[in-house]
Amino acid sequence: MKFGISGKGHVYGWLLAAFLLLAALLLWRLFPGAGGDPDQKESDVEGDIPLTRATLQYYIWEDEEMYVREVVNAWNALQGREAVVLHVLPNSGHEVWLKTYDGSIQVDLVGLRGNSNVLELQQKGQLLGLGSYIQKSGLDVKAYGNMFNEITCDGEYYALPTRSTCWALYYNRNLFDRKGIAYPKGMTWEEYLALAEEMTWEDEDGTQIWGGYYPPWNYNMMATQNGYYLLDDNLKPTEQCLAMLGRLYQSGSHVPYEEIKDRGDDCRYDFEEGNIAMIINGEWLANMLLEDAAAGKSVPEWDIAPLPVPDHANGKISVGQYQFAGISAFCEYPEEAFAFLEFLCGNPGAKIYAGNAVIPAYYSDEIREIYKEALSGKNTRVFFEAERIQEQPMWNGYNRLMEIYKTVAEDYLMGEIGLSEAMERFEWERVVLLEEPERMVYR
Repeated sequence: MKFGISGKGHVYGWLLAAFLLLAALLLWRLFPGAGGDPDQKESDVEGDIPLTRATLQYYIWEDEEMYVREVVNAWNALQGREAVVLHVLPNSGHEVWLKTYDGSIQVDLVGLRGNSNVLELQQKGQLLGLGSYIQKSGLDVKAYGNMFNEITCDGEYYALPTRSTCWALYYNRNLFDRKGIAYPKGMTWEEYLALAEEMTWEDEDGTQIWGGYYPPWNYNMMATQNGYYLLDDNLKPTEQCLAMLGRLYQSGSHVPYEEIKDRGDDCRYDFEEGNIAMIINGEWLANMLLEDAAAGKSVPEWDIAPLPVPDHANGKISVGQYQFAGISAFCEYPEEAFAFLEFLCGNPGAKIYAGNAVIPAYYSDEIREIYKEALSGKNTRVFFEAERIQEQPMWNGYNRLMEIYKTVAEDYLMGEIGLSEAMERFEWERVVLLEEPERMVYR
């Protein structure tokens, strides 16, 4: 018996086939990737990755580009299209852009540098509250660590942490080997100064070997380790911190303040010259040193030790903060934006960050191992064992207070004023600022 379609049945059959093909193409256009990639292994996709139809615009600053672009590319691959478009702003232009951003251009997601950026946009009503999205998502917020509960504004979350900073002590192994001195371990700031003095000498060819290098970025480090901020009534810890910084720079063991006060990120190149035994810096330096070595630059053998602590401190105490990503209040596709945000700030994004030698805010034992492998056996325990104190509190206007203190500290460290005058000036200028409540509101 012969089976087939003839006559009108044949025509209808072709019409039906064409209709089904057209329907499949329409579904593919509406839901790209819905058919799956035959080469995509099941293990490459963690959980149920929602397919989205919106195209989102995401703005970051240039230091973040390498690893954020990798996350964006991974998300777009899962979506089967360019679902997120990444815009990279110059480091120096990011803050200016945030101040002028007003929703007149499409911005769906925005990178935020620390608490101050979150507060700035939240105060202007330019960030979407995320509390309800977080609750519905089932995101394991415990994986963000102890600082997560300290980043709310008026009881609401307006951004999710992408990565986490942590200060530590980096050291040049070659110089310690040459001097026959044991590598640094946990110690107080007093012990650190004594070690820096011991590691300072002039080489046989006249090269100055410096025991220490303190980049002039955080002028209240030791006070913050003790839990004191520039807002506190008790400014004695701040005064003690400034006095210690003065001792470091004036001891002859550290690269002088006037030589480095404007160096910025270039301090890493100073360390790479090979004549600095120890440098205080954040976890980002590890990533930069690895990048430079991979680019063929000469980088000394280095490792990491805990950040020195104030006298009588209990445990390994460092300071740090989150970097964030938030959803614009003007975003027309908040559900799709949060789906990407959960990918970026959750386990998939964290693995990519860790694989690039960057500490993600979201971490687990598995992610620690990925980070450890990326750092080629360096002492990465330092970052995960430290108790981190928030580098700055969630106060609107705290940035302005830091600017005032930095100006005073610079004058003191340059020898233009004494310690007492510096503190008196700061206290007076602080009172002036605090008496303007619209510029300094507790959140």
